[in-house]
Amino acid sequence: MSDRSYHKGTVPCRTWRMLQAMEEDQYLKRPAVPGRRPPIVLPEALRKKVPVVVEAAPAAPAAAPTAPVAPVVPKKESPFDLRLAGRKAELERLYRTLFQGDLAAWDKLLTLLEEGYGARPAALKQLDERRASDPRWYACRELLAMDVDPATFAGCPEAMAERLDYLTECGVNFLFVSGCAREALAALAQPCRERDILLCVNLCAGELTHPAADSFHSWVEKLLDRANGGADALCLRGLRHLSADMVRLVRLICELVCPGMLLAGQAGAQFFGAQDKPLCHLLCREENDTLWHTLATGDASLLRHETDLACGQPKEQVWLNRLRGENGLGWALDYGWLMEHTGATQDGHRQYLTDFFTGKFPGSDCRAELCKEGRVCGTTASLCGVEAADYERDHTKLDQAIARDQLLHAWLLTQSGLPVLRSGDEIGQLNDYAFRQDSANGDDARNLFRGPFPWDQAETRKNGDSRQAKQFHGLRRLEQLRASEPAFDPRADVWTFDTGNPHVLGLGRWYEGRKLVALFNFSGQFVAASSPESGAFEELVYGGHYDQLSHVELYPYGFVWLLQH
Repeated sequence: MSDRSYHKGTVPCRTWRMLQAMEEDQYLKRPAVPGRRPPIVLPEALRKKVPVVVEAAPAAPAAAPTAPVAPVVPKKESPFDLRLAGRKAELERLYRTLFQGDLAAWDKLLTLLEEGYGARPAALKQLDERRASDPRWYACRELLAMDVDPATFAGCPEAMAERLDYLTECGVNFLFVSGCAREALAALAQPCRERDILLCVNLCAGELTHPAADSFHSWVEKLLDRANGGADALCLRGLRHLSADMVRLVRLICELVCPGMLLAGQAGAQFFGAQDKPLCHLLCREENDTLWHTLATGDASLLRHETDLACGQPKEQVWLNRLRGENGLGWALDYGWLMEHTGATQDGHRQYLTDFFTGKFPGSDCRAELCKEGRVCGTTASLCGVEAADYERDHTKLDQAIARDQLLHAWLLTQSGLPVLRSGDEIGQLNDYAFRQDSANGDDARNLFRGPFPWDQAETRKNGDSRQAKQFHGLRRLEQLRASEPAFDPRADVWTFDTGNPHVLGLGRWYEGRKLVALFNFSGQFVAASSPESGAFEELVYGGHYDQLSHVELYPYGFVWLLQH
């Protein structure tokens, strides 16, 4: 079309616009052709590259020197954390059951326990770990306990530490003290630990019968205070009134914060708990009236019956064995069994026992009195006739009275469990009648055996001819034999046997090839007894050899410990 003249109007409008765009170098978007997308040609001006100016970023200021970053070290779990991991689920379930699911109170309890563990002295934490490695560390024949009232024994709890050397001489390594406040505990715990004496203090548990969450937290604070103050054991007063869930909760708390501390109390065997959910470590037998019944009647049948029942109990259960309760003798006997086997009626037999031990029965040298509750109160020595014989200066009666006293202690030490002496029994302390002059306590006969400890009489134990020396060293001899002889181990098999004499009770013990046969004569006569055990035996207490046990002679109120290797 370059050789033709064309003007607007001589060619089609569409063609003219195309030609004009080409001549003027202008961009024209061509219409789409069906089936083909025509290329788009940009004018030259639009295809020119425009340089982009990029402003330089300002220079960063010089960085200040920084301290090296310490590596993140994971927190090491404490023994408390590890124990809590295994017990938290049960602890929480028991707590929410007892306290109606109070979440805020539950969090407060966990905080309280963690703080209690944090405040526990390092020496006690180390002791916890050692004891936790041997959960049965307290079940051993070497332990000998004594029940002491600091007010009558030392004048006040703060002065108890000054009397520990005497207790060590007595062979005592487990001390039960009453009325020991926080300050007195702190002053006594360390001296006891230096002498390897375990310390048990009381804690009233009666307020846990129906507690609120706040009062329970306050009680737990008292528990932790005594534990961190150095107590090796807590005796829960009023234990029998608590539910099993409450006692289990307390046990878990101790296992978390102070696993080296024991829980003790006076209640039935159910408070030992199950093997997988234990409650208390130690329980005191509620009554030992049967032993005194046997001494008064000379008939050993009921004592053998109850001993057989005790032999059937699990060996894991560690009982605290005492000669008499803290409130006297109440004659809680199996009267159904007595009626069936001896024909004795309850009322008549109770009256006989009361008359016998208060010295009203003809021929009785026992000395005691009745308290308001009708219980017979007196010291062990006075109940055995030592007081009457000493007053009459009758040497024959005195020897027999001391024999009764030794017989009862020998029986106590032969039982499985932990023997608990009462302060003063080791020297034959007598009834103290001075309490009658006290206007406040003059009508309470229990004060007969709660008098001040007679330190002047205790000094006479060093005189071999005194009755105090005979009782002190005689008892000490039995304690040493028990501690050294494996047959007295708590894991020993124990049984009774027929001795052929109704006055004599026979008891057998066997442990790791060592067999002990014990015979106890509860009559005031010379008697002979036998044992079905074959072979030769050696007598431990008095010496002597027996080729066989078909005929063993016993003194009035005498006993023998016969050992077969």
